[in-house]
Amino acid sequence: YDIEVKDELISEALKYLPEKKRNVILLSFFLDMTDTEIAKYMNLVRSTIHYHRTSSLIALKKIMEEIRTGKKK
Repeated sequence: YDIEVKDELISEALKYLPEKKRNVILLSFFLDMTDTEIAKYMNLVRSTIHYHRTSSLIALKKIMEEIRTGKKK
Protein backbone atom coordinates (compact mmCIF):
# COMPACT_ATOMS: atom_id res chain seq x y z
CA TYR A 1 0.00 0.00 0.00
CA ASP A 2 1.02 3.61 -0.57
CA ILE A 3 -0.02 5.60 2.46
CA GLU A 4 0.35 9.36 2.58
CA VAL A 5 0.93 10.85 6.03
CA LYS A 6 0.12 14.54 5.87
CA ASP A 7 1.09 15.47 9.43
CA GLU A 8 4.77 16.39 9.32
CA LEU A 9 5.54 15.48 12.93
CA ILE A 10 3.91 12.05 12.69
CA SER A 11 5.56 11.41 9.34
CA GLU A 12 8.99 12.25 10.75
CA ALA A 13 8.43 10.18 13.91
CA LEU A 14 7.34 7.12 11.91
CA LYS A 15 10.74 7.08 10.19
CA TYR A 16 12.38 6.17 13.50
CA LEU A 17 10.28 3.02 14.00
CA PRO A 18 11.43 -0.35 12.68
CA GLU A 19 9.67 -1.23 9.43
CA LYS A 20 7.42 -3.93 10.90
CA LYS A 21 6.17 -1.67 13.68
CA ARG A 22 5.73 1.26 11.29
CA ASN A 23 3.66 -0.93 8.97
CA VAL A 24 1.41 -2.03 11.84
CA ILE A 25 0.74 1.60 12.77
CA LEU A 26 0.06 2.62 9.18
CA LEU A 27 -2.25 -0.31 8.50
CA SER A 28 -4.08 0.11 11.79
CA PHE A 29 -4.60 3.87 11.93
CA PHE A 30 -4.44 4.97 8.31
CA LEU A 31 -6.19 2.02 6.63
CA ASP A 32 -8.44 1.11 9.59
CA MET A 33 -7.44 -2.54 9.50
CA THR A 34 -8.11 -4.72 12.55
CA ASP A 35 -5.35 -6.63 14.32
CA THR A 36 -6.70 -9.84 12.76
CA GLU A 37 -6.61 -8.35 9.25
CA ILE A 38 -3.09 -7.03 9.76
CA ALA A 39 -1.96 -10.38 11.17
CA LYS A 40 -3.21 -12.19 8.06
CA TYR A 41 -1.64 -9.57 5.77
CA MET A 42 1.75 -9.71 7.54
CA ASN A 43 1.62 -13.46 8.22
CA LEU A 44 1.88 -12.97 11.99
CA VAL A 45 -0.34 -13.88 14.93
CA ARG A 46 -2.86 -11.34 16.21
CA SER A 47 -1.19 -11.01 19.62
CA THR A 48 2.07 -10.01 17.94
CA ILE A 49 0.26 -7.27 16.03
CA HIS A 50 -1.33 -6.04 19.26
CA TYR A 51 2.09 -5.94 20.93
CA HIS A 52 3.67 -4.08 17.99
CA ARG A 53 0.84 -1.55 17.90
CA THR A 54 0.85 -0.76 21.62
CA SER A 55 4.64 -0.60 21.93
CA SER A 56 4.86 1.52 18.77
CA LEU A 57 2.39 4.05 20.11
CA ILE A 58 4.46 4.46 23.27
CA ALA A 59 7.63 4.84 21.17
CA LEU A 60 5.95 7.32 18.80
CA LYS A 61 4.86 9.51 21.69
CA LYS A 62 8.43 9.64 23.00
CA ILE A 63 9.93 10.24 19.54
CA MET A 64 7.46 13.05 18.77
CA GLU A 65 8.26 14.75 22.07
CA GLU A 66 12.00 14.48 21.30
CA ILE A 67 11.45 15.97 17.84
CA ARG A 68 9.35 18.82 19.30
CA THR A 69 11.99 19.69 21.90
CA GLY A 70 14.89 19.35 19.46
CA LYS A 71 16.44 16.34 21.18
CA LYS A 72 15.97 14.09 18.13
CA LYS A 73 17.35 15.00 14.73
